Amino acid sequence: MKTNFTLSNRRRFPRFSPKKEMYVLHYNFGKVIDIGMGGILFNYVDKDYLNEKPPERGILFGLNEDYMDEIPFETISDSIISKSASSKPVIKQRRILFGDLTDSQIRMLEQFIIANARIPQLTYDTGNDLNLGQDYLTAI
Repeated sequence: MKTNFTLSNRRRFPRFSPKKEMYVLHYNFGKVIDIGMGGILFNYVDKDYLNEKPPERGILFGLNEDYMDEIPFETISDSIISKSASSKPVIKQRRILFGDLTDSQIRMLEQFIIANARIPQLTYDTGNDLNLGQDYLTAI
């Protein structure tokens, strides 16, 4: 069974910041700002020589060699957030909506987020993360 997270659902899911550094490879290599079950936001350095359309799939990299690949990505926006006086480098921010995810990919994404993102409701004041289960991400 496939699930389609459409544009109307993009804010249906909460967004979480990474526990430590989290990266994405989607034509460019970028640093994740936030992630949720519906999509991802990341910053990257724009390369002048990359003029092609971004691919339809991407890779997420988390902690301890944790990663997910072949994730269907749909670019929602791609905008300049910082430009130096000499116009180089240009820092951009890309918003991605996850495309059609299989049931297996949805479960993997839930686990990836639990393992790599800071979820305030799962954290004690001391900063220790609890693992309360994958159903939490889709229940809220």
